[in-house]
Amino acid sequence: MITAFANVPREKQAPIMAISVEEFAKNGYDNASTDTITARAGISKGILFHYFKSKKNLYLAVVSHCTKLLIDRTMEEVNRIQTTDFFDRLKAIIVSKQQVALRHAQETELVQRAMTHPPKALKAELDAFFAEHMTFYTSPDTLHTIFQTDLLAAGPLRDGVTPEKVFNMVMMVLNQYSAKYLHLYRTGEYTRDALQAMLVEESDDFIDMVQYGVYRR
Repeated sequence: MITAFANVPREKQAPIMAISVEEFAKNGYDNASTDTITARAGISKGILFHYFKSKKNLYLAVVSHCTKLLIDRTMEEVNRIQTTDFFDRLKAIIVSKQQVALRHAQETELVQRAMTHPPKALKAELDAFFAEHMTFYTSPDTLHTIFQTDLLAAGPLRDGVTPEKVFNMVMMVLNQYSAKYLHLYRTGEYTRDALQAMLVEESDDFIDMVQYGVYRR
């Protein structure tokens, strides 16, 4: 975070950041207006640029803020999960991730857009920012802590089936489910509760097939 803004009292930081998130999420980097942000936040443009120096730095600070918020909220949910079954834990994690994404739809959309379609002027900085996060959150130690893969290794896997193969396949499919239901939520055709029930049912079916196969015993 920009040092000058970091020194601003939290109660003054919050509305400026919230308005900036909304403006960038709605209009993207190129079309977002710092005039709109300052007018809504009740500050001068000079003050905004004193805090961040440039629109570019403001956007990078907003992306960093949103990324941290989503990670922190997701980890809070994950740390509440109590189960000794790997598949139950996986299911609970994907539901928790989806709940956080739905509660923070603007932040999620902004971060996803910054990752997949970064502004040309910021591509190098954003690629480096997300690469650093991916390096940490996909490291073996972090994955072990979050997903407790030792629970899967302790299970009765078939010969030739490794925990890594099962884990990678399951995560790939469940992450696709998460993206699918976030998209459905944005259409406005479903309530959050309805989507949550649909996600739970679909992920339950998939995990059941992974655990027990598709043919009758």
